[in-house]
Amino acid sequence: MSDLWIGATTLLSNGNWNWTDGSDFGFKDWNKGEPQNTSNTNCAAMSLTDEYWTSQDCNKKKAFVCQLSSASFTTPQAYSPTPTYPISANCSNGWSYFAPTHSCYGVGVGALLTNWTAAETFCQNNGGHLPPIHSFVEFQHLLSYMYFAWYNLWTGIYSPDSGRTWKSTDGTPSDFLKYAPWCSGYPTNVSGERCVGLSADCCFDKDCTTYTMHTLCKKPLFV
Repeated sequence: MSDLWIGATTLLSNGNWNWTDGSDFGFKDWNKGEPQNTSNTNCAAMSLTDEYWTSQDCNKKKAFVCQLSSASFTTPQAYSPTPTYPISANCSNGWSYFAPTHSCYGVGVGALLTNWTAAETFCQNNGGHLPPIHSFVEFQHLLSYMYFAWYNLWTGIYSPDSGRTWKSTDGTPSDFLKYAPWCSGYPTNVSGERCVGLSADCCFDKDCTTYTMHTLCKKPLFV
């Protein structure tokens, strides 16, 4: 990961750079030659190396952070009805709840470095599976673990037939390519069982038994 999106764009004000929340755009930290001000460079990204800004295509997939105002938080009430989604405490120790998928993720995130087959067995022994990818928000959630830990992770996606078809470990339909693109040069179309790992913002396939990566598990709530 070399840069991330910030909240500056020209899409909201006829070509003029502004912050998405409407606040004053007085502070600017553009890199030399920036912004380009071309028709397809309407959003700003900040380099994680030198922290300078560049104007880029808004359709690119990048990491991002969100800013919440204090008004987004409310004082807890003495009593409240049962929430629509369970709170994270309802996941067992070592797991964290993610509301959009109604699931728990965790168990020693990144601590286990092993091949895909052993990683899936580890997750099953803890009540879950390696995580498949069924939405863009789940893809971004998995990336957040990888960005935090700075290494690649196994996913719950594999091919038993050299990449002709892809399956999910939990038996759900494998639709990950709608949300998580292949890295450049992948899939490799090498014969044998292939398993999918997650890199900075894309997926790649490796041999399931000889290649090692770090492990993140996913399980239903209350398992």
